[in-house]
Amino acid sequence: MTGVRLDRMGRLGRPAKVVFWAGSFEQAGTQRFLVELLARLDRGAFRPIVFSALRRGELLPTIESLDVPVLEFGTGSSLASPATARGLAAAAAFLRREHVAILNCMLGIITLFGPFVGRAAAVPVVINHQRNAAYWIRGRARAATYGFVNRRLVDAVAVNSGAAGDELVSRFGVPRAKVVDVGAGVDVGRFAGAGRDERLARSLGLSGGPVVGIVAKLSEVKGHEWFLEAAARVARERGDAQFLIVGDGPRRAELEATAARLGLSDRVVFAGARNDVSALLKLMSVFALSSVSEGSPNAVMEAMAAGLPVVATDVGGIRAVAGGSGAVLVAPRDADALARGVLGMLSDVDAAAAAGRAGQRVVRERHDIAQVVRRVERLFDDLLEARAAGSCARLQGAGDGARSGRAA
Repeated sequence: MTGVRLDRMGRLGRPAKVVFWAGSFEQAGTQRFLVELLARLDRGAFRPIVFSALRRGELLPTIESLDVPVLEFGTGSSLASPATARGLAAAAAFLRREHVAILNCMLGIITLFGPFVGRAAAVPVVINHQRNAAYWIRGRARAATYGFVNRRLVDAVAVNSGAAGDELVSRFGVPRAKVVDVGAGVDVGRFAGAGRDERLARSLGLSGGPVVGIVAKLSEVKGHEWFLEAAARVARERGDAQFLIVGDGPRRAELEATAARLGLSDRVVFAGARNDVSALLKLMSVFALSSVSEGSPNAVMEAMAAGLPVVATDVGGIRAVAGGSGAVLVAPRDADALARGVLGMLSDVDAAAAAGRAGQRVVRERHDIAQVVRRVERLFDDLLEARAAGSCARLQGAGDGARSGRAA
């Protein structure tokens, strides 16, 4: 058939197939964002499909419950391994056979190799979705490849903060016109809901005193060692304080050993990966984030939506997210400053409550997930329209609206 226009409704008038290529589905910020996006995407216009490198993780059942196919295309121990070649070839064959209209690559290494697969499969629109600063890009070869991919192979790079966009431009030479800030979003209503669950608190061994918490994958970039060092300082001044660490990851055994070394074994609760983050936030008195690198952290927005005062490191897009909320921002890798910020919030209950209210207002006005989903859909629309017209020259004008956060 000739003369068929590839537009918002995809081939032959059907919803455009969109593949979101992720890694696995543990409880982490980008994965939670993917769930929120899949739940709200306009199914009359877009048909979502998810690719994974590892079809596992706590959020996988939730994604499957949204009637979204999840397909695993495994990779080997390196990009050059035969297993990786087979997995990528199978992914390309699927994209071509199913006439996928948009490939949206997410999560670290997939944004490095995914666009090559999309172009090999002749997918009309290929997007990288960079939801954190590119701290994982190490070594000249990888940095050069990443810069090439984002300059030459993709149609746009969606980011969730101005800081992430600035890094793409300054460090990797990506044209500013290709960078589209769709923002970072949170379901405000879900986190602003019910109050403290005493049964849940007792099940975790929380005694009723103030709780300082963090929600983050137990990985190097989240800097949990500084959270624990700060906890030790807080514990010396507040004998009733406890500390709640929500999340799991490769550093758990190491961090549990650090807590023991600091004499905190009976004061720190490692809750692991959880599906009840909104309820766990309601158990906290102060939310403290110790990251050494961030894009626009979902965890901070979720804490603000829950009405918590926030003490966080001043890295990446955290200042942009928490600006105007009364959050205390401190230098990264500075446990003393983190502890002072936490102690200040614990000692001045009125100021902490005011910061919590301000945070809820900021999230509601700037970071509601519904606004972010509309921006993503508009980006998809703009790119499909530009591709159908045979040129992406119109993207810059359309992208300007997305970059400025224009409502759909």
